[in-house]
Amino acid sequence: MKFDLRDLELFVAVADAGSIARAAERSHTVASAVSKRISDLEEVFGCPLIVRAAKGVELTAAGHALLVRARVLIHQAAQLDDEMRRHASGSRGYVRVFANISSIVEFLPGALASFSAAHPDIHVQLEEHVSSAIAAAVADGSADFGILSELPLIGGLTTVPFRNDELVAVLQPAHPLAGRPSLTFAEIADQPFVGLHAGSSLHHVLTRAATETGRTLNWRINVTSFDAACAMVAAGLGVGIVPRAATTPYIRSLSLVSIALTDAWARRQLFLCTRASAPLASAARLLFEHLLGQKQTP
Repeated sequence: MKFDLRDLELFVAVADAGSIARAAERSHTVASAVSKRISDLEEVFGCPLIVRAAKGVELTAAGHALLVRARVLIHQAAQLDDEMRRHASGSRGYVRVFANISSIVEFLPGALASFSAAHPDIHVQLEEHVSSAIAAAVADGSADFGILSELPLIGGLTTVPFRNDELVAVLQPAHPLAGRPSLTFAEIADQPFVGLHAGSSLHHVLTRAATETGRTLNWRINVTSFDAACAMVAAGLGVGIVPRAATTPYIRSLSLVSIALTDAWARRQLFLCTRASAPLASAARLLFEHLLGQKQTP
């Protein structure tokens, strides 16, 4: 390999700044050195990565492709550095877990708190991803294990039932449907929706459910957390579909109405996912068994 992480870091800085001069200033180096690094990368890959102009730079198609990969490599290098530093400081282990947002909000806070109290020298790196990305990360070793809501289509993985997750509709008390004991998704699919960001597992679930009923959801606003979603519903921006357990405190404090959904997909089984042919390292095994041993609150 004829380039290093510094080359990639400066390339990303140029892409983000849109200018070699601004990237050099932010990176505390001289513009000529940054320009040379980019030229060296272009020579290594045998294609132009940026188009230089008087007002700045633009990425070529190859540049855009490199930017995606470079961000991943830089992130992984930072994780590696953090992990090695923890080992050097006496940490006994490092566990990488990818999970969907429902499990992160509903089930993991208490479980990770008790695990950390029992094993203070084991660091847990937790990241939110959709189920397909979680399965892929477990398969390629980017994650030690994952928590997902759909059985993976990737071979070589093993799943174990973990928790049950129930989705409910959240509405203002004055909403015409607020008095119903239960609802189908089809009955609210034409309403303005408040939902999580487009990269979340729940967004994928609702988009797929809408497609199966021949609808396109009217996303009024997308947020990054369940409490924010409930706040937006309370403000009258639309209806929401959220996990029951994750939003109970917010529903009470915001005087919202929670209504059960009768659709089969609204009652989900969450799974722990591991590689079938690669036993977990000792620290990951401890956390895995700790999660399996936690009882779900009814």
